[in-house]
Amino acid sequence: MIKKVQIVSRHSQVKELSNDLKFEMLRQLIASAATCQQLATILNVSKQKVHYNLTQLMNEGLIRIVDEITDNGKEKYYRATAKNYVLDFALGEHLGDGTINGRGVIQNILESEYKLPLAVIAARLLKDSLKLKARQKLIIVTGKFNLPLVEKILMEAGRLNIRTTLIYQDEEMLKAKYDEYSLAAFNADYEHFNRLLSSHDAYLNLNGEARHIQLKDPDKVKLRQSHFFKSNQIIQQKKLRVAMMQGLLNDTLSDRAIESELQFWKALDIDYDQLSRDTLQMCEEYAAAETLEIKGNDSDLRFSVKHVLAETGSFTNSRFQSPVINYPGGEVLMVPAPFTMNGMIRGDVAYARGEKIDKPVLEIVNNEIKSFSCENNQKLLSKITVEGGIDGRKVALVCMGTNTNIGLGNIDNSYTQKTRGLLSIYWGDNRALGGNVAGGIEWSLHIEKPKISIK
Repeated sequence: MIKKVQIVSRHSQVKELSNDLKFEMLRQLIASAATCQQLATILNVSKQKVHYNLTQLMNEGLIRIVDEITDNGKEKYYRATAKNYVLDFALGEHLGDGTINGRGVIQNILESEYKLPLAVIAARLLKDSLKLKARQKLIIVTGKFNLPLVEKILMEAGRLNIRTTLIYQDEEMLKAKYDEYSLAAFNADYEHFNRLLSSHDAYLNLNGEARHIQLKDPDKVKLRQSHFFKSNQIIQQKKLRVAMMQGLLNDTLSDRAIESELQFWKALDIDYDQLSRDTLQMCEEYAAAETLEIKGNDSDLRFSVKHVLAETGSFTNSRFQSPVINYPGGEVLMVPAPFTMNGMIRGDVAYARGEKIDKPVLEIVNNEIKSFSCENNQKLLSKITVEGGIDGRKVALVCMGTNTNIGLGNIDNSYTQKTRGLLSIYWGDNRALGGNVAGGIEWSLHIEKPKISIK
């Protein structure tokens, strides 16, 4: 399969591409596979000359022979190894403004090859998701990695006459704030944020870096909790619309990184009205049930629902509307009633502290893990249930994904749970959603395409 991007990092590769004939041959082979004779005819040069140049391109790993295409064994078919060739940044650092922009390459691939209208998607977030109107004010907090999305949002906000305030906090700034700021400076920073928050209509937190940096100073932890409480008061009093994104966009040109970002933008390229209708309909059904039964993948689990919330990726007037939306949207969130969940869960995969746990099997009695096993990382599974505290074994949430534009493969794990038909079971803290579980460690288990019966 042809790759999306290949990094040109050797001087010999650059030298080959500086040849006009080889450059044109490569362009032809990016478009489609061709034989030596076909290239000779297209380029109006001798077959012998084409063969010589093909061999040199092959030696540099810029083209390959396509084994799956034959011409009765008479001719070999050649194909470019990638659709885009990018000069290694390290080779061009001294060129200043002439250095190739990796973000520009990724954006070109998304817009040209996959026809994704990134500006239109950003406009939908503002109008259809956050429900913002002209002259309303949006405050955005972001780090480096999610700037590609922020840049599109800022551009479209300007066109829509939506006023924006941007707070930038990359990893280095957050570390300095947590480790080097005096207590007075730390306090002033949060006071400034809350003053800004009180003068806006919506708050968009795309600062995913904050999840990976730990605040250890106990005085600062206490102070931050106090300011978070004030922030929540402001949000409730002013009825601010709050949206967040837990994951980070990729910053590399690998095929996997580009595929992950492609999946992310596709997940945002959604009909928010239709997603709301589908998600809210499921909420109505689950809220009316006395008991839900989950089967599939040799799982057999039953529980009653205490609360149901809708995370549709947009703000609605429904009684099921979640107080905060997370991008990409599309999920039914169920808080299980205490002491009603019993049975066996056999998950496809679980994720804890950024690590993957394959084929976890958990016995649940009265909402708590009674016993467990897995194919790998059993020590991690044991550790997080203990470190979660007194509620570390209690199930906090059961969620069903409703977004049809998300695929299970090649996407950030923090987005996967929104996939249509994927059931996720969470441990951690559900008090903000109406529950009473205060687990200290957040982790999740996934079951693909389970059967849910309403009793």
